[in-house]
Amino acid sequence: MKNILTFILFLVSSSVLIAQTFDTNVSNVNAQFHKILKDVAYGRVDSNTEIDGNKYLYKKPQEAVINLNDGYKPIRIKTNYNIIKETFEVQSDDGVLNLRPDKVNSISFSDTNFITYQGSFYKLITKTKNFSIIKAILLIAVEPEYQVGIQDKPNLRYKKADKLYIQIGDKKTLIKVNKKYISGLFVDSKQGEIKKFIKSKKISIRDDADLKLLFDAFQDNLK
Repeated sequence: MKNILTFILFLVSSSVLIAQTFDTNVSNVNAQFHKILKDVAYGRVDSNTEIDGNKYLYKKPQEAVINLNDGYKPIRIKTNYNIIKETFEVQSDDGVLNLRPDKVNSISFSDTNFITYQGSFYKLITKTKNFSIIKAILLIAVEPEYQVGIQDKPNLRYKKADKLYIQIGDKKTLIKVNKKYISGLFVDSKQGEIKKFIKSKKISIRDDADLKLLFDAFQDNLK
């Protein structure tokens, strides 16, 4: 009986020790986030504006690792990107708050990554030793036409207005999303090879994964 009790105590002690040392590089929301929330978030989310459709990147908040500036450890928490307001929202004791881009280095989901650049959030398409391809995820809110006094004022509608950029150092340049423009970013001597690559790989320049494939393959051949 004494041996059994000793073994149980050993297992309990081991479990406590493991719990204390597990995941030391990424802090969970309860351990750290609320302590630094005032530093990395600002303002409650205004939920009064109504639009038709989903204004978020995901249907519901997804778990992500938020890499912070100012020496804070990364935080694992559920968040979602509000495309209309171009910011990430997090749930706190004070309600839903906006993350400050100047306090965030990057945000990593299971299927995509975001970075901060010049005070804004961008989706990272690819990063090479010489340049990065980044995308601003945008929606333009549009007020539908209606007859004043006859019809009720409708909710705002939106349309996608994403913008693609190539970032080199502190400079970003808008990329026109068409095959001719993107092919023209590369040196003339590679144009034939690029054309064959796009055809053989069935590259769609509107697909982020395909864009990454193209720019990664010819990363050393930019003009």
